[in-house]
Amino acid sequence: MNITEKSDVYSYGVVLLEILSGRSAVENRLREGSHIVEWVKKKMGSFEPAVTILDTKLQGLPDQMVQEMLQTLGIAMFCVNSSPAERPTMKEVVALLMEVKCSPEEWGKTSQPLMKQSSTHS
Repeated sequence: MNITEKSDVYSYGVVLLEILSGRSAVENRLREGSHIVEWVKKKMGSFEPAVTILDTKLQGLPDQMVQEMLQTLGIAMFCVNSSPAERPTMKEVVALLMEVKCSPEEWGKTSQPLMKQSSTHS
């Protein structure tokens, strides 16, 4: 494999997925697949809400922060696109991440809770 900017972007996307999910890139407990990218793709393709991909430690954070994590998840998935030509440049990744950032004053201003304990969807 040749190391290119696009492979670096893929690796960065994997690191983002690890941070957001609280999981390692490759681990035995990922039942649906051994690699985090495949696990996230399967979760996103299911009928489960995207928040189920996020680390459970994020439950209880202000909704705006959770929304930012979900936006970052989208950026991570853009980075791990199976087609290198479709992946963003690092400059584009930085610009996307800068758009996600909001001030602490805006946290908690959403009206709908994003992270609920779901007892009916078990």
